[in-house]
Amino acid sequence: MDVRDLLATPELGLSLVTAEPDALDRPVTAAYITDLPDPSRFLSTGDLVLTSGLWLDRDDGAETFLSALARQKVPAVVLGLIEIGVIPDEVIARSRELGLTLLTVSPGVSFRRIAEVVAGRQPGSASGMAERSMRFSRRLADAVSRGGGVSELLALFSSEFSVGCWVIDETGTMLASSGQVPERVQVAEQWNTMLRREDEQRLIVAGERGPATITRIGGRDRTGFFGCWGDHRGFSEEMGLAVDALVGALRVEMELTSRWRQTRNAQVAELVRSIRDQEASPGAISARMRLEGLAPQDEKTVLVARVEDPRFPVAAVLDMVQRTLAARGHRVMGAPIDDTVFLLVNGADEPDLPLADQLTAEHGALLAGRQLRIGISDPVSGVSRLNSALATALERADSASGTEPVLVSTALHVQGHRALLRMLGESTRHGYAHEVLAPLLSYDQRHNADLVGTLRAFLDGGGAWQETARSLHLHTNTLRYRIARIEELTNRDMSTMADRVDLFLAMVCLDEDEPED
Repeated sequence: MDVRDLLATPELGLSLVTAEPDALDRPVTAAYITDLPDPSRFLSTGDLVLTSGLWLDRDDGAETFLSALARQKVPAVVLGLIEIGVIPDEVIARSRELGLTLLTVSPGVSFRRIAEVVAGRQPGSASGMAERSMRFSRRLADAVSRGGGVSELLALFSSEFSVGCWVIDETGTMLASSGQVPERVQVAEQWNTMLRREDEQRLIVAGERGPATITRIGGRDRTGFFGCWGDHRGFSEEMGLAVDALVGALRVEMELTSRWRQTRNAQVAELVRSIRDQEASPGAISARMRLEGLAPQDEKTVLVARVEDPRFPVAAVLDMVQRTLAARGHRVMGAPIDDTVFLLVNGADEPDLPLADQLTAEHGALLAGRQLRIGISDPVSGVSRLNSALATALERADSASGTEPVLVSTALHVQGHRALLRMLGESTRHGYAHEVLAPLLSYDQRHNADLVGTLRAFLDGGGAWQETARSLHLHTNTLRYRIARIEELTNRDMSTMADRVDLFLAMVCLDEDEPED
């Protein structure tokens, strides 16, 4: 503490009489009460001298006393007025000549109270730690009540303890910092260490600049992490209390930000689901896109991204891809659904650096050996084809292969009819299957028959009558009767390849639509 701190403490009733420029910044380490004519041999630099002025009754008393204080370079002298009434002009003048800081005190405050406060505020004292902790907590509370953000809270801690500190949010991004901070690679290492050891509240992470203590903000909801230099096991008790208070204040700020992000993501996710299920009208889709800053009429693509690690936050996948696309000149809206990120992207992608290379360069440290898989649809205009574009992006993400940290698939090598059908989207497949097979499904339900099963067996058997009849334990004539009934109900001719393909694809879509046992 310094002289300025004492003057700023109302309960001490101190007033400034005279002081040199910057003298109020001199540290105060102890208080010494004395009326000795020459107390110099008992004083140390940093002692605040408290005196009643009884030495004024001696010849040259002021000169002797004040000169002794000046030689010992005390930070200030507090002169009480109970005995002397007023401060003599010669004391004020001589204090100015000697560069002494002269204070006076209210008659209602005892020297003992001032000495207790000075002792209590020294590092290591129990009362000092408690008071410093309470003072820091009040400053934090005041900052939060005034709407001070994460940066202001970190600045308070850094200035109080002269320690660099930072906050890493749930996406692995350094949200704010104060003082000396780690490099981006170290931030990624700290973040991944906390992800791997999710049951631990506080960890020490080594680095080139020395150890850093990383503390979880919140619980398993992963609202973020607070980091500061040093090993918390060596922190003073008051600094440990301050860290706990700061983390509590940060939790309030971070949870508000997290709730806002979750609300926004939920709105975009609802739109993506409605596109996937073909439940939203083109007007509703266009309106939502305009709210997000996207132009519905412009050419756009659908991008799907995921990291195959349940501990890796899907919010981090969304953040790294969305920020990278925005840096490449795109307008983007996106949201996570379960373990997958879906993004609608405006703008042509023409940078020299491929997207996979840029993501690897900027976020490879965060991935830390994991693989980010991305599927991108072909460009579409308007909003009516977004459903098929979404299905294409999903299929491309699933089919991407390779060992690189980031895989970006922009073309799909379709090697089967099932992969081709999955690109149409679930609602399209469902609609096609029930449109073609509705008469059979209705007939089976009314008559407790199994024309659908007969059709499946006939198509799986390649249209071979005897083999199919044998597999169904039927006479061949019975099978022929059933197939004729199927042709009549579906208005299809099983002797033609085109109609067989229609029915075959409808059966595949029906099988995809039915839940597995």
